[in-house]
Amino acid sequence: MIGASGLLGQYVMAEAQGLGWAASGTYNSSRPQGEGSMLQLDITEPEAVTDALSSEGPDLAVLCSALTNVDQCEREPNLAYRVNMEGALNVASACRSNGIKMVYISTDYVFNGLKGGRYHEFETPDPSGVYARSKLEGERVTLDADKRNLVCRVSVIYGWNRVGAKNNFVTWIIDSLRNGRPVRLYHDQFVSPTYAPSAARAILELAAKGARGVYHTSGPDCLSRQQIGVAVAEAFGLDQGLITAVSTEEMPLLAPRPPRSCLSVDKAEAELDRPMTDMRQGLELMRKEIS
Repeated sequence: MIGASGLLGQYVMAEAQGLGWAASGTYNSSRPQGEGSMLQLDITEPEAVTDALSSEGPDLAVLCSALTNVDQCEREPNLAYRVNMEGALNVASACRSNGIKMVYISTDYVFNGLKGGRYHEFETPDPSGVYARSKLEGERVTLDADKRNLVCRVSVIYGWNRVGAKNNFVTWIIDSLRNGRPVRLYHDQFVSPTYAPSAARAILELAAKGARGVYHTSGPDCLSRQQIGVAVAEAFGLDQGLITAVSTEEMPLLAPRPPRSCLSVDKAEAELDRPMTDMRQGLELMRKEIS
């Protein structure tokens, strides 16, 4: 598990261990809390990646490590490509040399969001920012390296962070509302929020089934950021009055965001023979976990 200190990576690691797999993980700068074999690894160093995968010799490598701050990617494009594309190439090359199947975690942002509906795996990506373009290049090098490899796209990952203090979109809303801080959320940016534990399970199940190519493993919803905020407030009994709906024009951001990058999960649901976890279910699971 490459990137076990991130939100999705920690749950991929936990899910693998829950399945009884001999799982080990890597981190870049901060060693995650908890049990399990952990190795420091910078994926931008090809020799280090080759050494790590050669010595560990896994059957499967899941690459969750990425530079995901879209505005930082816009400010530092060279770093974005070094991590998201060259890092993926380093892992894919080492996996190919050692006969290891690879899973690359990608993003809904590879689409421009102008379609007006959900995107399917067969539709042509059209990324509109440095982050999205670098992630699409990561997809390309992964799939070019080995026909067995798998790309799983997710969107706005949420859940409790068990190994660090970093917030995600949902936990940031929870913390803000609990502390009486107002939040301004976009009513005109729609996404498919992805519950991290459920996505981790789906990704590993798909890999175990021999799935290859591109799959969307997000949640099934298509919600605005403001609708997500309202759902969070309702689930946790917090003050919805602190939520203000704003437009992307009112609060311009450095990097472009697709206005509607919702993903169709029909392909994954058919392969797994079950529905993906929707927002209501994910929030309920989070609420039960703390109660």
